[in-house]
Amino acid sequence: MCGIAGCINIKGQEIDNLKTKLDVMSRLISHRGPDGDGIWQASNNAAGFAHRRLSIIDLSDSASQPMQGSNETVITYNGEIYNYKEIYDSLNSTWQFKTKSDTECILAAYAKYNNNCVDQLRGMFAFSIWDEKNNKLFCARDRFGIKPFYYCLLGEVFYFASEPKALLPFLDEIRTNKTALAEYLTFQYTIGQKTLFSGIRQLLPGHALTISSGKLKTWR
Repeated sequence: MCGIAGCINIKGQEIDNLKTKLDVMSRLISHRGPDGDGIWQASNNAAGFAHRRLSIIDLSDSASQPMQGSNETVITYNGEIYNYKEIYDSLNSTWQFKTKSDTECILAAYAKYNNNCVDQLRGMFAFSIWDEKNNKLFCARDRFGIKPFYYCLLGEVFYFASEPKALLPFLDEIRTNKTALAEYLTFQYTIGQKTLFSGIRQLLPGHALTISSGKLKTWR
């Protein structure tokens, strides 16, 4: 497994202490990726990603994350795309690949299919792509929800991570979601987007999320 995290100002404004926030989130998910770590920040400090890597496909440093594409996109990704070789072959004529990684195949698929890139992916995944040209964040989670994705919106800053504890330092207070706790004690899981922490949600399996023009949208 790998660990992903990040924060984005939905209005495109500079985030205070962005580097410090990314460092904190990265440390809190460090156990998810023993083979490497990385941080990326937008030039205006309105967006930033963190990544903890467990190397499986393309072990070279060129496949490290967050990974930047030639079309001003950046990705932080956790998972495995089983059909990445087929995607590589089908998009090799439209995208100049620099690695043999499944990570870059997601960037290539997004470049060609935009939000519909998830229709091309077969595997387990949770990822976020920052699209600088369109000033847009695009996130998605695999159909079975094998890979986790948690998020919260605090004021104008959107935070996401592989685990809720990476988001807790930014909450005004840590409170239990009593409805979610009752569901967990009854069913051994929470229903819908709720988590055990008030203010923290999960992106549901088979769902995507975008932030564009100051608006957050999720869909199945």
